[in-house]
Amino acid sequence: MTSLPESPTRRRAITILAAAAGGALIGGPARSAADYEWHGVAMGADATILFNGIARDVARRVVGMVEAEIDRLEDALSLFRQDSELCRLNRDGMLSSPSADLRRAVTMAIDMSAASGGLFDPTVQALWEAHVDWFSATPGAGTPPEESIARARMAVDWRRVSVTADAIWLGQGQRLTLNGLGQGYVTDRVAELLASQGLKHVLVDLGEQRAIGARLDGKPWQIARPETASIRLQRGALATSEGAGCVLGAGGTAHHLFDPRSGHSAAHWNAVTVYHQRSAAVADALSTTFYVASAAEIAALLPRFPGTVVWTRDRTATGQRWNSAPVDGIAFQEA
Repeated sequence: MTSLPESPTRRRAITILAAAAGGALIGGPARSAADYEWHGVAMGADATILFNGIARDVARRVVGMVEAEIDRLEDALSLFRQDSELCRLNRDGMLSSPSADLRRAVTMAIDMSAASGGLFDPTVQALWEAHVDWFSATPGAGTPPEESIARARMAVDWRRVSVTADAIWLGQGQRLTLNGLGQGYVTDRVAELLASQGLKHVLVDLGEQRAIGARLDGKPWQIARPETASIRLQRGALATSEGAGCVLGAGGTAHHLFDPRSGHSAAHWNAVTVYHQRSAAVADALSTTFYVASAAEIAALLPRFPGTVVWTRDRTATGQRWNSAPVDGIAFQEA
């Protein structure tokens, strides 16, 4: 769990506010903010879990369980492992006897695609490949030619993905990416594992953040966001999408957050952060969805997702916030 992936999907956009030397929260006392910290890599992102109110031997035991769970989930969902279930599905166009986790994650992706009217689409992997191939062959060029994007868009359609209890099928020429919700999905599974062990004062950060509960002293976990106020999180989940997290081409001509409708990198926002009261996977998928959406589309879609808060920052660094009732005001506060 300590080796770095060959090429991470994106730079982490929000981080735990911890001093490198002592792990103390910025502005907090000069002592560790956690009784035990675990650091590793999960789904192509730096990963951290902070434990409060836990004995060291218990923490070591549950960390072993966490590492095994992440390894198991990456065998199903990762694009970094050539023999993962997802990679085999993309290679062969179908996968017999998929694991429950792959079926669940792909089903969640399809459901999010339907709920968002296609703004979220796990079949945009074809657009990623078209851009990477183009910039690899012509490093100093602008965006790929329209005919190249048009060919890739022929494979982009979530409605052609079929999931049954026995198999997952892709349409002709399609490949899936779960980068739009995979980190959140793994975060949820790890958080649920830790909660099942009776742990209550834990922050899981596997690229997206989920707080099982506040710290032992009742104080929230403090989460930094780029160029804006931090968030004090007691429970629930946060996810951020930021185009600058993974740029493509010379000078950042494009980035990894593609609008399925145009085939080009989305251009409405600099960053979108989403709080969801129950699920990091939902927060992750919504941050991807709303990054592609216009302000009017966010306002129209948000009522479909109760318990959600959205923060956007546009190209002029202007921030805006949307709430979807009901949201428990105790679960988080803006610093």
